Amino acid sequence: MNANERLILAAVRDRGAMDRAALAAAAGLPKTTVAGVVARLLRDGVLAERTGAGGGRRGRRAGELTLAPRRDRIGVIAMSHGQVRAAVAGLDGAILARRDATLADARDEREIIGRGLDRLAEAAAVAGAAPSRVVIGVPAPFERGVGVLTGPAPEPLRDGDLGALIDRLHSDPSGAAGERLGVPVTAENDANLAVLGEAVFGAGRGLSAFVYVKVVEGLGAGLFLNGALYRGARGLAGEIGHVQVAEDGPWCRCGGRGCLLHRIRGSAHSYVASAYHKPVDFTDVLGLASAGEAGTRRILADVGRRVGRVLADTATMLAPEAIVVDGALGAGTDAFLAGVREMLERHTAPVVAGAVRLLGGELGDAAEILGAVALARGESIVT
Repeated sequence: MNANERLILAAVRDRGAMDRAALAAAAGLPKTTVAGVVARLLRDGVLAERTGAGGGRRGRRAGELTLAPRRDRIGVIAMSHGQVRAAVAGLDGAILARRDATLADARDEREIIGRGLDRLAEAAAVAGAAPSRVVIGVPAPFERGVGVLTGPAPEPLRDGDLGALIDRLHSDPSGAAGERLGVPVTAENDANLAVLGEAVFGAGRGLSAFVYVKVVEGLGAGLFLNGALYRGARGLAGEIGHVQVAEDGPWCRCGGRGCLLHRIRGSAHSYVASAYHKPVDFTDVLGLASAGEAGTRRILADVGRRVGRVLADTATMLAPEAIVVDGALGAGTDAFLAGVREMLERHTAPVVAGAVRLLGGELGDAAEILGAVALARGESIVT
C-alpha cells in the first residue's frame, strides 16, 4: 500500500463517509490523484461507494466513499470504575452483541480480566462470530508495549500485577488473554478509546482537533489533534485529573498534590452523590437533572466550572475546534456545559472562547467500544 492510499484510507477511517472532493481536501491531495487512487481501492474492495448522499452539481447527489464492509469481528473489553463492558462489533461500528458485568466485588486484577473474558465469550456466542482481534480499554495511564505506568491508576485496577498482565495482553498474544482467545490483543487507555469513538462515529465526526472529556466513570481526557489520536510522551496526554488546581491540596497517588481529581471526588457522579443523604447511582442523578431538580443541576454546573477551569487553559494552549463532553452525562450535559462555558468566557481571550464549540458526546457509554473498533479498523487496514 503506497503513501497516497494510506492518506486516503486514514481520512475515510478517521472522518467517516465523504465524497471525492471532501476526501481530496481531507487528505491534502489533488483531485486527479484522489480519483485514481479511489478507483483502485474500489476495484480492490477496500473502499465502497454509496450513492444518494452529499451534494453534487446540477442537482445530482455525489456518492460517498466508505470503508468496504469486512467480515472481521472486533472483540472489546472496556474496563471502567466498577464495571466491565464486553462487546463484539463489526468494522462498520455495528455492535452485534454486548454484555456488562460489575467489578465491585472483584478480588484482584486477574478476576477483573477473567470477568471481561467471560463476558466477551458470552457476547461472541450471541453474535455467532468469534472476534479476529481484541481491544482492551484500560482506565489508567497506559504506554503501549509497556503496560500500566507507575502513578495514577484507579482501584481496584492497581499497578504491579495489572501492569504486568496488561503488558502480556498487549505484547504477547499467547499470554493471559491470548491463551483463551488465540487472537491478537491490543490495550489502550479508556479516554483515548472514547475520543476515537466520538471522532469516527459520534460528535467529533468532521473535526480535525477536539478534546474529549470523560467525567462520569472517573476523570480523564482524550486528545484528537490534526486528525489523529494524540497520546503524548509515554502515553500520558490527557491526564486532566492530575492537573494541579490547589497548591496546598491533598497528596495524590500520582505523586503530586492538589489534583483536580480530588476536587471533584474522582468523578461527576461521586461529586453529585456526596450532596445527598442517601446513596444515589448515576441513573438517579440523571433522572433528577432531567426533571429539572435545581440542586442537582447546580451541582453539575459546579463540576463543569471546576473541570472547565482546566479546560480553559487547554483551549488557550491547543485552540481546539470543540470540547466534547462524556455522552454518559445524558440529561446532565447542559448544566455541566454551562459551567464549562462560564470558565471559558472568564479565563480565555474572547476570540478563543468564541471559536471553541461545546458539544455533548453522541455515543453514551458505547464510546469506548466504538473507539476500540476505530482503533482496530485503523490498525488492520491502514498499514
